Amino acid sequence: MTNKDAADLLEAFADVLELRGANQFRVRAFRTASRRVDGLIVDLSELVASDSLESVPGIGKGIAGFLRELVTTGRVAEYEELRAEIPPGVFDMLRVPGLGPKTAATLYSKLEITSIDELEAAARANELAKVRSIGAKRQERLLRELQRFRERTARHLLGDVLPLAEHLAAHVRAAPGVSEATYAGSLRRMRETIGDLDILAAADDPDPVMRHFLDHEAIDEVLASGSTKSSVLVANNLQVDLLVVPPASYGAALVYFTGSKEHNIELRHRALALGLSLNEWGLDEVETQVRRPAPGEADVYVALGLPVIPPELRESRGEIAAAADGALPELIELSDIRGEFHGHSLWSDGAASIADMVQAAQAAGYAFIGITDHSGSLQVANGLSPERIRAQRDEIEQARADVSGIRVLHGSEVEILSDGALDYDDDLLAELDVVVASIHSNFNQPREAMTARLIAAIRNPHVDLIGHPTGRMLGYRDGYEFDLDAVLTAAAETGTAMEVNASPERLDLDDVMARRAKELGVPIAINSDAHRPESLVYMRYGVATARRAWLTAGDVLNTMTPEALTAWLAQPKPRRWSPHR
Repeated sequence: MTNKDAADLLEAFADVLELRGANQFRVRAFRTASRRVDGLIVDLSELVASDSLESVPGIGKGIAGFLRELVTTGRVAEYEELRAEIPPGVFDMLRVPGLGPKTAATLYSKLEITSIDELEAAARANELAKVRSIGAKRQERLLRELQRFRERTARHLLGDVLPLAEHLAAHVRAAPGVSEATYAGSLRRMRETIGDLDILAAADDPDPVMRHFLDHEAIDEVLASGSTKSSVLVANNLQVDLLVVPPASYGAALVYFTGSKEHNIELRHRALALGLSLNEWGLDEVETQVRRPAPGEADVYVALGLPVIPPELRESRGEIAAAADGALPELIELSDIRGEFHGHSLWSDGAASIADMVQAAQAAGYAFIGITDHSGSLQVANGLSPERIRAQRDEIEQARADVSGIRVLHGSEVEILSDGALDYDDDLLAELDVVVASIHSNFNQPREAMTARLIAAIRNPHVDLIGHPTGRMLGYRDGYEFDLDAVLTAAAETGTAMEVNASPERLDLDDVMARRAKELGVPIAINSDAHRPESLVYMRYGVATARRAWLTAGDVLNTMTPEALTAWLAQPKPRRWSPHR
């Protein structure tokens, strides 16, 4: 039970009390106690153990009993009983700006509104205007806030947020007195979708930093502005929170605000075992109450007997134990990538010529690039008939003649048909340098049929890799169902690679699946699936996903030299693959 968890529960209990119409003095007492606990430099459990909770200003006998029960049992019976009497949707309503516990209680008691959906329906039916404490003008404001709340709470794609975050962080770094600044939260861990964007800065005087930040032209609206924290809305209603901390606390704050919550909990337990209390301000020696400064993340991890754990791994998936054992992998870097296999041109649904795609790959420093336009059955993507893909060779050969220092692979993204057969016959597939087999249709087949469909393609002697293996589109459709382990086992047995599709709308395989592929010895290929030259930059998102999957350069085909790759592709299946080669 961390101090932050306890503070959050105190605030939640105050909400419950207010929703039930409790005495306002008691409500305010719990809100005050929440702030006090959140600001403690000593771990709350230490105060419980020493029976000194009531020495903290703002914590009386009743709240001390609340906290004692919370720390010792992990729960508070009164809170759970009172909360259970209120529909869960009422608490969701409190997340809407401008709708506090008093208003929510009124809406619940007078109109029996118990969810955000019911709240919106009542507002659109003009029912809220009839409530004396709301009225027509406030009803109109609530409708606007509801719409913006829905947009703001939607998840944003990694590929949409990261470039903006880098720009905003650079802007903050240019503010007077800032020594360091970066983005934190789930973005720094490179999760595939992002909620709010957190930016952390180190400065002795936060005021000029805030003024500089709030002047940025990308800001559409200021939601809150304080001395050390401001919240704003930028493009697509993305909420950005800037927090300014003293330089001596920057490392501890960066660990805390990067997360994940579960990772931080493990770190705090490790700290307590070493006689330390870890929070966002630094490391405190429990016995002496002396605070150790933590200007860098290394100051935190080294104090806990650990190397710095890469942010992408901080998901409480065994990374702390691995770090303690000296077993953290040397994660793949973007600079390890020598090329990719899966890209499109004007011949199918791409937006550029083969020559343009090859030149863009060369400009990116690639040593090889695959042109893999769609096969004929995918007519919506202008798929190539056998005659057209053979005719395409002339343009491939011309591109090879026009550039030097890069190997151009002629391939195809071949459709896996409903019965597991491929769109081209084996003779034509044998003529290609690389074959990516993918599914773009009939996603609703039963799990068993989809598993068999994928395995049939994997066992084809000419298929080199399976493209975007789950077929998902983030925010648009879930992937189709199949037996992941059965498919990955077949891929390992045959030496067929599985793709991490780096397009921000896909990131498929995801990090968990890619890590499982590594465990089973499956080679991984990371591809931008570029349909235009500028989309080659998507590779960075695929590498980020691979890092979250604990992959090293040796796990990924793209790190091979063109000569080694060509030799590997030429091997008959079952193809030999040695991870960490």
